[in-house]
Amino acid sequence: MKYFFLILVAGITLIACKEKEPPKQEIKIEKVEAEIPEEDAFPYDTLKGLYMADFGGSPIRIALNYVSGTNAIGYDLHKGLQRNIMGSVTRSGDSIQLVLAEPGDNEYDGVFTIDFMGIDSKPKGKWVANNDKIPSQEFTLEKIVFDSDSESEEITMFNFADKFGEMSDTIGEYNFMDDGLVTLKYYPDEDKDWDQQQYQEITGSWDLQGEKVTINWEPNDIFKGNRLELTIYKYGEYEYSLKGQGKHELWMMYW
Repeated sequence: MKYFFLILVAGITLIACKEKEPPKQEIKIEKVEAEIPEEDAFPYDTLKGLYMADFGGSPIRIALNYVSGTNAIGYDLHKGLQRNIMGSVTRSGDSIQLVLAEPGDNEYDGVFTIDFMGIDSKPKGKWVANNDKIPSQEFTLEKIVFDSDSESEEITMFNFADKFGEMSDTIGEYNFMDDGLVTLKYYPDEDKDWDQQQYQEITGSWDLQGEKVTINWEPNDIFKGNRLELTIYKYGEYEYSLKGQGKHELWMMYW
């Protein structure tokens, strides 16, 4: 009887334990595939180059030396003042926006926003000064394409620096460059011998409209209003000069 009672208790306990066991849950693991972003195949290199626009009545040039899907680097040139620019690149469909800031250590520094629509040779631009007292500027840029293979004798923005790269007059020596920069090196004192003084240099930016060449100089004491207007004059098969007011004339330099 005693053994029967023990067996009965053990059986009841075993049944109770089985009833208390929680049901087993079936765990389902769903496979999650990693999303691979689409490769940006836009040819950002095509945006590199030299661009020009009217900037408040005088020409500005913006050179884009490096453009990728994330950032861009270059410089701008206005009235002889050259400033480095760098910043971000964002793309939405065919719209590409560059936001490029000047260094900020000059009172006339600011931020450019340039909007391209695809491979665009005439992007829209806007410049906002860091100094809120200086008005902002909006403009349309045009890409300058240099055609070194052209056999045309017409003088244009694209070949002007090749023909008139080095000029001189009674003031000093001028150097015209492809990107629109022009420099003048001169001796400040006409009464002193050259070997007793050092060259001084001022910079400007040149523009060509037809046969008229306009140079906007940085502030200086040589040119009235910091501006020099010249006219292209051809006096031989390959000989040119740039004539200013009165007898002022720039001649080609030969070495």
